[in-house]
Amino acid sequence: MVTFSFLAVFILLGSLIACVDIILFNFTIEEVLLNLFHYQLIQDRMILFLTCLSGFIWAVIVDIRIKRKKGQPKQPLS
Repeated sequence: MVTFSFLAVFILLGSLIACVDIILFNFTIEEVLLNLFHYQLIQDRMILFLTCLSGFIWAVIVDIRIKRKKGQPKQPLS
């Protein structure tokens, strides 16, 4: 569920940015997508991709931990 939430937020924020660019700057959807992922400096691109990748990996880890915790039997309190 955490992974799904991460992907949903990522897609919705990308869509919001695309809509704002289309309305404010009169860009086409192709221009918006090229502008979102085309940077002059490789550092900006690496920061974007590494942040997204680390967030996705963290979401998968949290999902695995939640699934493991649900699979364990509850221990009675002493």
